[in-house]
Amino acid sequence: MATTITSISPDNPGDAIKTILAVIVEHAGADFVGVLDPLPEHNLPAYVLFNHPRHHSTLALRLDESFSTDAILRRLAECDEKYKDCR
Repeated sequence: MATTITSISPDNPGDAIKTILAVIVEHAGADFVGVLDPLPEHNLPAYVLFNHPRHHSTLALRLDESFSTDAILRRLAECDEKYKDCR
């Protein structure tokens, strides 16, 4: 698992948020990729992107009130289930 933790600075709140999201994703055992910014003109929310450590699939979760370590673990388990016969 890659370490993406950097210092959190009030001078750059965007980077601080990404650092916090990276900690949450890595705590769940996935590899943080980044954040897909929202597109309000198309009514699309922000998504957090992360890679499955075993399948190397890039997965996404909507960045909303339900975003959590548990939600990431569920998404990883869904991916495991989908690819269980491909091993």
